[in-house]
Amino acid sequence: MAALSMRSEIESNGSAAVLSFPRCPTAERIAASRDLSPAQRLDLERLRWLALRSQLAPKPDLERACFVLAGEPAVSLERYATAFFRGLCDNASGEMTIYRPGARCVSDDELWMTRMVDAWRGGETKLASALIGWRVRRPAQRWMRFLSSHMVEALDAAAPV
Repeated sequence: MAALSMRSEIESNGSAAVLSFPRCPTAERIAASRDLSPAQRLDLERLRWLALRSQLAPKPDLERACFVLAGEPAVSLERYATAFFRGLCDNASGEMTIYRPGARCVSDDELWMTRMVDAWRGGETKLASALIGWRVRRPAQRWMRFLSSHMVEALDAAAPV
């Protein structure tokens, strides 16, 4: 069973961290891949808060929750996000690391989430589906695609001004 772990960046940057040489070409590629635009940073902070809040909610049956959400005309961002993150807890292919809100570092799983959000926004459904398939076990992929796409729509509808 996979878990969603909320970590502070201090815990994640312990003695197991690999340091690269500053002039190494690999160091530049790694640093460049972790650079997020201000809009992506804002989305990531919102997703971190939603992931943290979802930990307080009871674990719903994923399929049943999706049927309920699909049958309702207006569903809040919090409900989609709770179902998404709770579903991710049970159906991720490995433990997901999401840092606490305000952390400067970005985990691989958070990069995955920002790429998924950008894919849904850009109308790249095949890319978003591939990203879901990369991190979610096969039986839950359909439901996680449904939840993630609607969560992104709700995220855009509830965008701060």
